[in-house]
Amino acid sequence: MRTLIIQKLEARFNAYADLIAQTDAPALEAKLAVEKHKSLKEHLWCVVGARQSYAKALEANQWQGFSCGMTDFAPADFQDALAHSAADVLKVIHAIDEWTEERNALLATLAEHEVMHEGQIIRHLYGVGSRAPASWTWA
Repeated sequence: MRTLIIQKLEARFNAYADLIAQTDAPALEAKLAVEKHKSLKEHLWCVVGARQSYAKALEANQWQGFSCGMTDFAPADFQDALAHSAADVLKVIHAIDEWTEERNALLATLAEHEVMHEGQIIRHLYGVGSRAPASWTWA
């Protein structure tokens, strides 16, 4: 099952790369006039931060807290941060020799987080009159 989750997670990483490749600066800032709605920039910041945080947690075999190292928020910054954070997660995953229940739970939660934001972003994209890339299988 872990192998399947990792494969699905890699597909999500690639899908987010496809999304940012089609995104310009105004699209990052667009918001819907709905209470508690987040912009695409806010969603992607959280995705990057979660990847960075879960990479540390998986390596440590326990949650270390959430943090996001992003300080610049242009499309190119997100493209770079999404790529690097995905590579960091995969590097840690492939270096793990001992998969504990804690690591399995962390991996599953990271996968859930990616998909949860994907659903929110799909709704956001439709709401602002845009479309998700073809790789976003739920759209």
